[in-house]
Amino acid sequence: MSYDKKLLDDGTENPKYIDLCDEDQSIAGQKFACMSFVSPEKILKKREVYLFDQFIKNWEFSKSMERYFDFIHFIAYKYNVKVEGLIEDFNEFVKEESDKLKKSGIEDDYKNFLDKQEDKLNEKFGREHAFQTSVRGLKVRGVYPSQDEAEDRCKKLREQDPNHDIYVGPVGTWIPWDPDAYKTGRVEHMEEELNALHKEKMKNEEMAKKEFEERVRDTKKKAIMENIEKAKASGNQLTQTIDEDGNLSGVTENVDFDSREVSDVETTQLRNELLMTSKTQEAQNGNIDMIVEDVDQDDKE
Repeated sequence: MSYDKKLLDDGTENPKYIDLCDEDQSIAGQKFACMSFVSPEKILKKREVYLFDQFIKNWEFSKSMERYFDFIHFIAYKYNVKVEGLIEDFNEFVKEESDKLKKSGIEDDYKNFLDKQEDKLNEKFGREHAFQTSVRGLKVRGVYPSQDEAEDRCKKLREQDPNHDIYVGPVGTWIPWDPDAYKTGRVEHMEEELNALHKEKMKNEEMAKKEFEERVRDTKKKAIMENIEKAKASGNQLTQTIDEDGNLSGVTENVDFDSREVSDVETTQLRNELLMTSKTQEAQNGNIDMIVEDVDQDDKE
């Protein structure tokens, strides 16, 4: 088995098992819910078997005809019989017995094969693919009399559980869902597999976050290195560098890009106020026309 089980073989709790399938806080008056499922892959599997059955019928028939023609030529050569006559008789036989020759019981044979081999093959497939579970999971997270109340509950749940999407849907109507393939059975028997699915999902999200942060650090480092080269070439003094955590450091303080973007608006407003004060003083000296033109030009920039 490629995932940790909740209980060991002797029935004791597995100390390595981490339960990620947590339960929401209970809601008064809501203990059980009636649910139905519709799983499109059940129909798709039947379709795949049908298509494969049709392929095998034609493929097997064509290959068999080729072998039979080879055999006819062999018989004709060995017993010195005219091959044309044998082929004519063979074609007549194929025409009369076509339905029987093309008949295939592959679907029944396939079902019998799965009955005997499915568990063993699924276990082997799981080992070869590092266990990527195909179990679907469903969690009812509350039933409410209005859509607004349901959406408010969703907002609170998202704060507690940011790792999963939470949807609101009407009771009594069919609505689509988009998890992975669902395999029938009692859900409590699949908890361990669902737990492994949650674990893999959270690990992938953490890896994606680390990769993004690494790309941001690399971009900052590249920008600093370019500035260093430009400073060397121009003889200017470099006023910023970057620390081990990827933060830009100035002469006296660290530079935070997020707060810097927010403060840009305030800085621009302050600059404009100072500019207007300066221009007003100049206006008192009789340069009003020039002031208006300069302010408009500065605002455009």
